[in-house]
Amino acid sequence: MSFEAEWAQFKADAVQHHAPLMRLASTEQSATEGLHPAGVDLGLTDGPIRTKASEIQLANADAKEKSKLDDAAAAGKIHSGWAAGPASNACVSAWQKRLRGLSDVVEDAAAALTKAMDKQISDDVSVAQRLRAQADWLEDA
Repeated sequence: MSFEAEWAQFKADAVQHHAPLMRLASTEQSATEGLHPAGVDLGLTDGPIRTKASEIQLANADAKEKSKLDDAAAAGKIHSGWAAGPASNACVSAWQKRLRGLSDVVEDAAAALTKAMDKQISDDVSVAQRLRAQADWLEDA
């Protein structure tokens, strides 16, 4: 099957799937029935995104616990009289600082993902409500 034929098939399937959602409510229905945003599946699900953001936050918290580099820090303290001891401590400190910085970036990204998803869904529901209001107006015209 060519790309064009496959694309045409996908478009036809999408139109057929969404056709019932695209029709205006009939005049036999009240203004609160039909394609009211609360009753229509707009495909605005936040579950998968919330789940992924939560997984990111859990993994980040788990990584914070595991990235303390305790063994390296202990080795530096035990061998503090050696020339490598202070260097080891400085290395551990630098890595911990870097890992905390990366952890903060991950935390901020998960929070931004959730915030952006909330705004997108809110905007889409708002558009659906305005469309419904205009459809109601057209039905009454």
